[in-house]
Amino acid sequence: MTPKEGEDMSDEAQKSASDKINDPEDEKESYRIYAAISYAFILIVIGLPLWWKTTEVYRVTLPYKQINELDGLNTTIAMNISLSTLDAARGEKLANNDLNELFKTSKLFNLKFIPKNLEKKHLASVHSVQDLENGSFQPSKPGELLLLEVPGLSRFTPGHVLAGVKRTIYFSSDTTAIKLNEALDMWLLHEKSLKQMVAAMTSPTEADQDHSGRRRIPAAAEYDIMITVVNPEPEKLQLDWDLHEAIKDYIEPFLNELSPLVRYTVKSQWLYFVTLNVQPKLVTDPATGRQHYALAEDILPQIITPLEKKLASHVSKNPCLNFVVYVPPCNAAPLHIYRRQGIRVKGGVDAFLSPRWGGIVINNPSSIICNNISIPEPKIYSPDAVSIMGVFLAQMRLLMGIPELDPVPRADRVPLLTTSLRQWELDSLFRVRTLEQLTSAKLTLQSLSQLLGEISNIVINDAVGDSIFQAVDSIERAAEFLTVGKLMEAFNESKNAFLSAEAAFTDPSLLALLYFPDDQKYAVYIPLFLPVMIPVIMSLKNIRSWFSSKSSSKSKVKKE
Repeated sequence: MTPKEGEDMSDEAQKSASDKINDPEDEKESYRIYAAISYAFILIVIGLPLWWKTTEVYRVTLPYKQINELDGLNTTIAMNISLSTLDAARGEKLANNDLNELFKTSKLFNLKFIPKNLEKKHLASVHSVQDLENGSFQPSKPGELLLLEVPGLSRFTPGHVLAGVKRTIYFSSDTTAIKLNEALDMWLLHEKSLKQMVAAMTSPTEADQDHSGRRRIPAAAEYDIMITVVNPEPEKLQLDWDLHEAIKDYIEPFLNELSPLVRYTVKSQWLYFVTLNVQPKLVTDPATGRQHYALAEDILPQIITPLEKKLASHVSKNPCLNFVVYVPPCNAAPLHIYRRQGIRVKGGVDAFLSPRWGGIVINNPSSIICNNISIPEPKIYSPDAVSIMGVFLAQMRLLMGIPELDPVPRADRVPLLTTSLRQWELDSLFRVRTLEQLTSAKLTLQSLSQLLGEISNIVINDAVGDSIFQAVDSIERAAEFLTVGKLMEAFNESKNAFLSAEAAFTDPSLLALLYFPDDQKYAVYIPLFLPVMIPVIMSLKNIRSWFSSKSSSKSKVKKE
């Protein structure tokens, strides 16, 4: 074979390969393959990510780590207690040795006793308890306390310790640190009750609150106070009573004292033709021989359920405290409440309290009016506003969280002359509410973070995220204020934390996709995408085969 013939044969092979490449059928196949590649690229590279992004749930990044660390937050309550004595050495010993030694085991309180010298001239003009209460030495800052030695305290009280209306506890010169510790612990600090409250909120199945905690209404932003007068037979007995004026004179001053703690809205109503739905028993009083009607203490809870339906106490979203005055008709009076032992309730006041709900007072009409047949019906009766409102105020104190104080031997309290609160009682209530709101906010945030972490398709919008961040910051600031003895600042921050946590937990947007989980989302979209994806997936095999044949053809041409 000559070189010319070899060259001719090579040219023919190249021409044959070129003709094969330029074959119209191959060009059509190429167009189909490139179209399939373009379609697969658009669907897989652009379409699927775009669909995933557009169906993605908007979720603000939350401080999960900070929320988990709230369990280890230090909530020790610091208090500065001044101790004023005439003998400086005795004051130093009481403050730095005796009292510090007694309170050093406390895990909730960090008490700092500050000894101060007391000059006799400060007590020279004191001739009564009122002079002590009006002294310029009284602490004005919430959370602070003064222990003041008063020589000759026996002039004012038979005991060694006298708790004032303000933030001062007076003690005699021979009072021991043990007696001061006893009064502080049982009347002002209530450490055991506070720890029980926190433990019951944190582990409700393992711990329980004390009697005061079970009775106290839970923390809220605002309360409604509903005062109701029930007159079952107005056609026979009419009540001459200015209820609005009684509320203004007795209830509102007390609530004004609590205004730094929470807001209240007072409402009143009159109900007619409403009965107690229980049948009292007719009994004879062994002391007087007179007959009257009696309600057993055991059946009193049965009164509340049917009565509550008539009270209209659910017209507001705020928690409501109900206070009911029931005036029985003359043919069912007098009506008294009896204990299981067959004796009347203490004090002769026919009233009872329902924890976290309110109280009921039975105000019997005067027997002089009822038994006077010369008075035509309807008879006019004026309820005793002083006794009724006095009972309501006592019940309100218990429901708000001001406990009944156990007696302390050789210790007494200055009696209240008005409806106001003692300042140290208000401080105790601030401490209770601060710890309650802090614990509630912490538990709410932890429950919410667990819920949002487990269910990934719940929307977390900016408002919810801001509320959660604000609640976490407020909890940390409140705990910091507590550890430095700033009670009011700690309370305000705990209130902000509580309200922010509740706002985040109850936000309606959290329920938008709660019942549309991922498996349901896939069940909706797969029937739409599957018919489109099957041809694309199958075309990938043809694309691979086409590219393989192209590469093998090029390799064969190069070898030839």
